[in-house]
Amino acid sequence: MMVKVIGNGSREIDTTEAISSIARLAGSFLFRSFGFKINDAKPGTAILSEEANIKGPQLVNITYAVIQNFGIQIDNNKMSNGNQKYAESNFVDVIGKMQVPALEIMKKNGLNYEQMSQCAAIATAFIIQQSNNIIPEEGLGTAIYHFIEGSKTNPPDFDYTGRNKLGKQEVEKSVGQAKPWWKIW
Repeated sequence: MMVKVIGNGSREIDTTEAISSIARLAGSFLFRSFGFKINDAKPGTAILSEEANIKGPQLVNITYAVIQNFGIQIDNNKMSNGNQKYAESNFVDVIGKMQVPALEIMKKNGLNYEQMSQCAAIATAFIIQQSNNIIPEEGLGTAIYHFIEGSKTNPPDFDYTGRNKLGKQEVEKSVGQAKPWWKIW
């Protein structure tokens, strides 16, 4: 999905954009899992919440654990506020492009928003592991920044135009009926 949506079919995607995009997506789906009813905030507006403060670090922990599972050791001494890069892309634009294809993946696999955010955190670790032009600490720092951004920013509404596979009612119906993503059956 990342290659198709962000890279326009090319696997040559800027590393920072790839990490930040999937981390933003993880944070955004986590934000949606909170079930906030927001009527007057525009997409891209910061929405601070206790839920994000509690659940957001779980995305970091998942990514960190998967990176370690890949055999990459993170030097905590290299993790600082200056050890991340920021995406040049706009949050609303990136999420607007990625969220409906991600919803299709979510529905196909019977996941809810929180489970999809966890899957995106795993994908973030994979992108960091595959990135040869940054150090892992910089990749993780970039992911952490964008997890926070995603989990504390009002996402755009879903744009279902031009999408034949998934309708609004299908998504809303399936989101609450997800099975645990880690179970085989």
